[in-house]
Amino acid sequence: MYVEAYVPATIGRKKKFKERIAYENNNLENKAKKNVKISKKYRLMQAEKFINENIKKKKSFIEENRLAKKKNKFIIPSKAKIFFVVRIRGINGVSPRAKKIMELLRLNQINNGVFLKVNSSTNQMLRKIEPFIAYGYPSLKNIKNLIKKRGFGKIGKRGCWQRINLSENGIIEQGLSNIGIFNSEEIIHEIYNCGTRFREINNFLWPFKLKSPKKGYSNIGKTKHFLEGGAYGNWEESINDLISKMN
Repeated sequence: MYVEAYVPATIGRKKKFKERIAYENNNLENKAKKNVKISKKYRLMQAEKFINENIKKKKSFIEENRLAKKKNKFIIPSKAKIFFVVRIRGINGVSPRAKKIMELLRLNQINNGVFLKVNSSTNQMLRKIEPFIAYGYPSLKNIKNLIKKRGFGKIGKRGCWQRINLSENGIIEQGLSNIGIFNSEEIIHEIYNCGTRFREINNFLWPFKLKSPKKGYSNIGKTKHFLEGGAYGNWEESINDLISKMN
């Protein structure tokens, strides 16, 4: 005669609970895999979009120049939207006010570089620390090279930041996914065009640590203005030559 074994109610409930948890975990894993696939696809689409936009801009600029030359006219270039600022001198002769401004701009060491918006308040600050910096308008090519070669992000909390290379997996997504940035192409696009997310991206980026330029900043030293053949002050588009030497 077959006698059915007695199973306590608590064991039955535990079994059902474990089965339900396993089912829910399985669903969560499937959703996570699906989200990863979607985010990868989205990132690739965004990167392609920005690359194509830049190619179109270059082609249209070349075409406009050709047409202008044919008609014996010239094109007035659009105003620059961002500065790239490099600290070129140390602490000697730095006033407390200038020191404070350089701390605010995160230019704490020689050869540190940062991106800044072009506006009246930035211009005023740069004038006050001009003898200690070189700055100008970076090209798209140099922005791209800086991000790819010397780009580091800030991960963590205030007071205990970690400096991590942007090339490492998931760093950009971890730091900037809350504002819809997932890859380096989006960072480059936002910086070059000084987009609506420029501030958040710039805060996320660690100040660039550049190398000293070969053969120095200029032939007559750093104590003269760029217009006098020296190194400090506004280099305008010529800053791109300096960036190339220091990158």
